[in-house]
Amino acid sequence: MRFSDLLDAARSNPLDVTIPAEWAQGRATFGGLVAALQYEALRAQVPTDRPLRSLAITFVGPVAPDVPASYQVEVLREGKAVSQLLGRVVQNGEVATLIQASFGASRESEIAVESEAPPVFKHWDECQELPYIKGVTPEFMRHLAMRWSVGGLPFTGNKSRDMGGWVRLRGDVKEEPLTEAHILALVDAWPPALLPHLKKPAPGSTL
Repeated sequence: MRFSDLLDAARSNPLDVTIPAEWAQGRATFGGLVAALQYEALRAQVPTDRPLRSLAITFVGPVAPDVPASYQVEVLREGKAVSQLLGRVVQNGEVATLIQASFGASRESEIAVESEAPPVFKHWDECQELPYIKGVTPEFMRHLAMRWSVGGLPFTGNKSRDMGGWVRLRGDVKEEPLTEAHILALVDAWPPALLPHLKKPAPGSTL
């Protein structure tokens, strides 16, 4: 299933979503995908004129692939301008992920702060891509293309403390606007910045 197919499933029936094993990382489902699907369930309960302002994610336990899970939403408070929500991913009767989200309408302000310039990366054609290798890289990597511009690849003995580059969904040809759900998945795809320090594969998980 493509990323867009799973988003559609979460939008249409968030209380019964099964993620196939091709999106796994070890015994768990790719956490960025779980967060993205829960975000879709949260977003559906909020007025469209209230963009996301804050999101806190806790991976309580693994979401097993090929097992139905429920993406539940509780509206904690609906104010005049701000909506506070709590999302729970529940599988086999246990909470696997918690997400607290704040959505707020825009308002006038006398303060204007310019955003900082983004980091300068080499063009993606000049960057090394992390290949999908069955049994070595996580299964979900078959759906993502990642190219390193800063730091080293995992398990290469590179001692850099920085990591960055380019990442996109691979082969997801359905045209739809890039949303917060896409960003959540793509951001979480990057491994911990210390994995390049190692010289051989070792397990690592997101908390």
